[in-house]
Amino acid sequence: MNAKTLIFGLLIALVTAMLAAGMTVVGTHLLRMDEATGSSFLSGMFSTSSRESVEFVEIKNVVITLKSKGDTERYLLLELNMTTSGADNTRLAQEMIPAVRGATVSLLSDLDYEHVRGMSVGELHDKLMAAYKQRFSSLKMEVPFEDIIISKMVFQ
Repeated sequence: MNAKTLIFGLLIALVTAMLAAGMTVVGTHLLRMDEATGSSFLSGMFSTSSRESVEFVEIKNVVITLKSKGDTERYLLLELNMTTSGADNTRLAQEMIPAVRGATVSLLSDLDYEHVRGMSVGELHDKLMAAYKQRFSSLKMEVPFEDIIISKMVFQ
């Protein structure tokens, strides 16, 4: 082995080591999570769906008088949250709170206390969503929210 071959081998090893170190630094920088956004440069490149933010529109203190047997009056207190996506839908949902309140009262005030009390939250949710779709259809509008969350349900 002569000096030329030895120097050439050392030069190749040095260039290879420098390239590996440089690629490690660049790769670490690209894969590191950004603390402010919670994502990395590469995860943003390969994500297929743009994530819209979910916003909530709260409807407090919907009081409904329920039918009951005898002279006792029965009440139901509901608090609802409508889930929306996008500022336009949130604004529209806020403007349509009276329609949602009206559809809720219309649906439940015709029902018997024992019947409503016996419903699961899922059943009540489905009945409310159907009533809202029907109300907005009669107004010739699309429902501005994707779902509702029943956050409070108190019977008296």
